[in-house]
Amino acid sequence: MHHWSSFASRSMLRARRPMRRGFRSRLMAGFAAAFGVILPLSGLAGCGQIQVTTVSGAPEGPTIAIGVAADEPSVGAWHDGTYQGFDITIAKYVAAKLGYANKQIVFKQVRPENRRSMLDNGQVDMVVASWPITDESSAIVDFAGPYLTTSVGLLVRSDERGRFTNDAGSVGDVGDGTVCAVKGDETVGIFRGNHPQARIQERSSYAQCVTAVQVGSADAIASDMAVLSGLQAANGPQYMDVIADKGEVGYGIAVSQGTSQLAQKIAEALEDMVEDGSWTAAKDTFTSQTKLTVSLNGDPKAIVSDAE
Repeated sequence: MHHWSSFASRSMLRARRPMRRGFRSRLMAGFAAAFGVILPLSGLAGCGQIQVTTVSGAPEGPTIAIGVAADEPSVGAWHDGTYQGFDITIAKYVAAKLGYANKQIVFKQVRPENRRSMLDNGQVDMVVASWPITDESSAIVDFAGPYLTTSVGLLVRSDERGRFTNDAGSVGDVGDGTVCAVKGDETVGIFRGNHPQARIQERSSYAQCVTAVQVGSADAIASDMAVLSGLQAANGPQYMDVIADKGEVGYGIAVSQGTSQLAQKIAEALEDMVEDGSWTAAKDTFTSQTKLTVSLNGDPKAIVSDAE
C-alpha cells in the first residue's frame, strides 16, 4: 500500500508545454454557428495529443497531475486555452483540500481508453473525467465518490427523436440504427445490456462521435446524460436531442489501486464540498449550461479493492 508521503513525492511532475491544436473541417454547414466549442476539440481529440496546462501560470513547487477530459463541454473541456466544466471545478476543490495551490495543479487530457494506463504509469495522480463507478472499473482502479449521479442516455438528431423513443419518452428499440460510443466508456456496457441488438460503432472521442452524427455516418451517441447534455448544448439544442435510458451511473475520482489513503482523503474533500455548498454551486452552474438536473445519491466514500 502506498502512503500519503509517497504520493506527495510521486506527484512532483513537470508540466509540458501545451501542444498546438489542429482543426477538423468535416462538419455540416447547417451547424456552423454552434461550433465555437467543438471545432478546437475535434482536432485535439483526433490526433493523439495530450493537452497539458496548469491552472495559473508556470508550475511552482510540488505538483499534482490530474487527468481530465478535453471534449466533454460543461463536464470537462479544453476551450480558449484552459480546461472548463463541472469536473474541473471538482478537481480544483479537491486539490486545494489536499494542500495544492492553483500553480501546483497540472491538468492532463485523458480519454476513457487511456485513463487507466495514465494512472498506472504515473502520468497522472488522479483522474476526474466522468469516470463511472461500475463493477468493471472498480476492479482496475480505486475510487472516491460518487460526486455526481446521472442516467444512461442517447444523443440523436432532433428530426429522428421519434425513431429512438418509446411511448414513455425514453429510449426504445434502436432497431438497425448505428450508435457511436467512445472506446473505454463503461457506461456503454450498461447501454449494451439494455439494447443487445444495437450496432455499436466505437471512436476515440466524443468530438468524433458528434461529427459522425452530424454527417450521418452514425445515428446516435451512447453515454451518460451529463456528457450528452453538454454535447447537445454545445452543438445547438435545436439540432440534437437527449433521450434518457434505463440505468444510472455515479462519477468517481479514480486513483491507482494501492493508494487507499489517498482515496479516503479525496472522499473527505468531496464531503466537505457538499457540506459547504460548493458542490451545489457547481451543480447549479452545470444545470444552467445544459438544462439537465443532476444529483448526488449517497455520501462520497473511498471505494477500494478488497486486496488492499
